Amino acid sequence: MTARTFRRLAWAALAATVVVIVWGAVVRATGSGAGCGSHWPLCNGVVVPVAPAAKTVIEFVHRLSSGVAMLLSLGLMIAARAVFPRGHRARAWAVASFVFMLIEAAVGAGLVLLGLVENNASALRAAYISVHLTNTMLLMGAMTGMIWWAGQPHAPVRIVRSRSMTAVLIALIAVAATGAIVALGDTLFPASSLSQGLAADLDSTSHFLIRLRAAHPILAVAVALVTIGLTRRDPTFAGPHGHSSRALIVSLICVQASLGAVNLLALAPLPLQMAHLLVSNLLWIAMVWAWVGGQTGVRPGSDQGQTGVRPGSDTFDQSKSVSGAGRDV
Repeated sequence: MTARTFRRLAWAALAATVVVIVWGAVVRATGSGAGCGSHWPLCNGVVVPVAPAAKTVIEFVHRLSSGVAMLLSLGLMIAARAVFPRGHRARAWAVASFVFMLIEAAVGAGLVLLGLVENNASALRAAYISVHLTNTMLLMGAMTGMIWWAGQPHAPVRIVRSRSMTAVLIALIAVAATGAIVALGDTLFPASSLSQGLAADLDSTSHFLIRLRAAHPILAVAVALVTIGLTRRDPTFAGPHGHSSRALIVSLICVQASLGAVNLLALAPLPLQMAHLLVSNLLWIAMVWAWVGGQTGVRPGSDQGQTGVRPGSDTFDQSKSVSGAGRDV
């Protein structure tokens, strides 16, 4: 297998993982989390359910697709050892991806085994979902990093990363976590109209999942504005590739904000929830891609010349490094 083939397979695995994540929203919105009963990894005590109900099919498809994603992650971790030399960072990111995939499976199993599905509206479920979503973001981030490093030469490269970018990534995880809680509240306590929903959000006697719904859009708008401002001034987005990343990220933020507004006005129908989640995943991947690349340069003390290797290229000539050494954040 070549590095180019590895990257293509890694992109396919990341795409499959995103599909699994979006399908998870279908499981939650349809109350299908208990479609396989309290059994895990079996479904209602069997490997393949016979004459399953609709909720069982939805949950079983989610489990099956999750298993495929895990096998892809395992295969990439093994392949990374064969494709890349010892010490190449693509290996480490591949291992991290598989570890987060294992955690993802364990957390998903916990939801079922602890009964945190269907109409469970406990604080434990809300906290658990936040943890689940955080690990999901870390999983996608690790896979993105693996793909980025798979296109880099095995050379003494120094990566300078912006602290502001790191802070924004953490804020994006917080936005996504609150979004997961809001989605849970919309599922368990659907509003009959926009006015009724807003009134319930501001009612101090409402369930905490309802009262938390107002926090997500406020936090999301604040982080979106900060992120747009960051893309205009942070050195990470300097140069042609940086400008391309900025254009993509700003476009995704605008699409995400539009979907969020329509989602609110339309009382969160499932197709819009899925689209909203999909775009949030794409935005996260784009942000992590920019962050992982940072500002690359030759490690201080190296006597290697700058050759302008483009981030994401498939060359592994150890006499080359990524240009841009010595820039500070």
